[in-house]
Amino acid sequence: MATLQKIRNQGGILVSIFVGVALLAFIVGDALSSSSQILNRSRNKVGVIAGETLDIQDYQALVNMDENVLKILQNLPSLNDEQRQQVQENTWQMEVFRIIMGQEFEKIGLGVSDEEVYNRLVGDNLDPSIAQFVSAMGIDPTDKAQLNTVIQNILQAPREHPYKATWQFLEKQAISSYQAAKYQVLLAKALYIPGAQINDLLTHAAASVDISYLVKSYNTLSDSSVTVTLAEIKEYYNTHQHLFKQQEARQITYVSFDVNASAEDIRETREALEELKPEFETATNVIEFAVSTTDKKVEPRFYKRGELSEELDAFLFDGTKNKGVYGPYEENNAYNLLRVADRKMVPDSVRIRQIILPVDQTNVESRKRLADSLVQEIRAGASFDLLARKFSADPNSAVNGGDVGWFSQEMLPALLRDTLFLAQKNEVKLIPSQGSLIILQVSGRTAPVEKVMVGIVTKEIGPSEQTVNKIYNEVRVFVDNMDTAEEFDKAVTEKGQTKRYATLNKNDHSIAGIEKTRDIVREAYMSSSVGKVLINNRKSPIFECGNRYIVAVLSDIKKEGVSSLQEVAPVIQRELIRKKKGEIIAKELQSVVAGSESLLSIAQKTNTEVLDATDVSFASFQLPGAGIEPKVIAEVTRLDVNRISAPIIGNQGVFVAVVTNRTDAPETIAPEEIAQRRLSLEQVRDYQVQYQAIPSIIQASKVEDLRYKFY
Repeated sequence: MATLQKIRNQGGILVSIFVGVALLAFIVGDALSSSSQILNRSRNKVGVIAGETLDIQDYQALVNMDENVLKILQNLPSLNDEQRQQVQENTWQMEVFRIIMGQEFEKIGLGVSDEEVYNRLVGDNLDPSIAQFVSAMGIDPTDKAQLNTVIQNILQAPREHPYKATWQFLEKQAISSYQAAKYQVLLAKALYIPGAQINDLLTHAAASVDISYLVKSYNTLSDSSVTVTLAEIKEYYNTHQHLFKQQEARQITYVSFDVNASAEDIRETREALEELKPEFETATNVIEFAVSTTDKKVEPRFYKRGELSEELDAFLFDGTKNKGVYGPYEENNAYNLLRVADRKMVPDSVRIRQIILPVDQTNVESRKRLADSLVQEIRAGASFDLLARKFSADPNSAVNGGDVGWFSQEMLPALLRDTLFLAQKNEVKLIPSQGSLIILQVSGRTAPVEKVMVGIVTKEIGPSEQTVNKIYNEVRVFVDNMDTAEEFDKAVTEKGQTKRYATLNKNDHSIAGIEKTRDIVREAYMSSSVGKVLINNRKSPIFECGNRYIVAVLSDIKKEGVSSLQEVAPVIQRELIRKKKGEIIAKELQSVVAGSESLLSIAQKTNTEVLDATDVSFASFQLPGAGIEPKVIAEVTRLDVNRISAPIIGNQGVFVAVVTNRTDAPETIAPEEIAQRRLSLEQVRDYQVQYQAIPSIIQASKVEDLRYKFY
């Protein structure tokens, strides 16, 4: 939808958002300007966790640090929107855990000793994040001497060292995670599993029955044959409120206007490239022409056979067909022109060594002389390894003799890519960089293969200004003088639109597959006017979401707690109808059972079918042929052989069963079976501690999540 905004702004504005303070200023500034409601409250509060207020600046600083850690650990130059959203959510959950469980740890006096800290950071019990961090720097985490050296270098480095803050952050996280692990062990050890319990479970599981049964479905009675009163619904609601707990949510109704390229737009896009093709064919500098005319910037690099499509491979690597310009061809919702710029034998990857020499205004000349001297020494045969250990300012690569590993073309910026991938093995290059001089040597290269560098001119297929304006005007007509749900519904009917529904959680970023709907979610939570059309921060009811315009009405506000009787009455009514049907059918079956001597005669009288199930035990998850029926399973495992049961009210209907054979459990259970079941139960217990007990503690604490005001 940035394209739509660019068109309406007649040229557009290129916005560059910087990480850290600038990002924080943007987020907070945008949030504070979007709604006067925030200004009337504690505007910097992003949440309250167990009585502790979390400030937006502090929270964003944590998010920034988590983003930096992720980029280091996964060797990412930047994060996409999905990754940033995931980091933000993880940061919030970690803070919730840290604050709530920190209070719990303090209550019971649970700490971490110096020896335990050492083991988690550099010892034998290394924290996984620490191990991943040092591995990302090319350090073997099992090499304790090297690990200690690297960490000492980081700790002694100045504050602005790129890994200083990251290490301090990971150190705190490692200690916190170990403290949590100790707490989980304490809980698990408190949940002892007696041997008698294990023996009882195994006995029940070993005893089994074969049965014949029939079931009369609830569907054999119509709903209208059963009466459920309002008083009965209220009584059920009052006694079962634990079943109707709900999370905070907002419900909206909305219509969506898709903004797609018209047939005319597609034709004009192709024609534009057709007109450009002769000029591209005669351009003296292929790459320069492509970069200056394309819609989609692509860093020029060499491609080998198989990296592009088969169609392009035929053009690029067939000597009789690779002259001139190929296209226009359609790919990735765009038309493209392609021309060969260069052809060389190039390796797939190179191994690099480096020496970094910091430069500032006071030492430019001396550093340049030192760099030139080192380059000459290396070219004359001096050991790059020894010189890197002595002179390089990067401790992480210096300890490895300057080695930073293997790189493909995509992993390097254009300047280094062109320099290093065309260099010969052991060739040395001096590259000036911001704040430093870098001496690079290609210490290894894979076997060269034929590759081509291509210039690609791309024109994206998108809606034209005329198309966008046409659709936008349709939306404006739709929302003209619209304020209420009634007016919204009237316009939907008159304009033949399709009304859609959505339930929103406060931190959602998409609605039913529609991307970039965060503004709608935020405004739904900022508004308290049910039945009103939502308005964005530009005071417009038209929201831009990807390639759509959306108009939405806030239809309901669901507060955290117990759902209202009105909301759950239909659910309760269905349950009471099912229950009453069960009682009616059970009564009918009881009279038939009383006068019958076999299950087959009961089936004939009730127009049902006799089914069989074998090896049914108390531990069975479901009844063969019937599905999940725990009450029926429990009842039949207690029946005497050849005795017709009383009617059993189950999930799908009312059952009558006969045990045809019983297999009793052995008098004694083998020790290995007991040991195996104990292990299984302990695994279940550990899972419950981690994913049920601790989350229950967190859930019982009061957490107020106000992030929706800022993001």
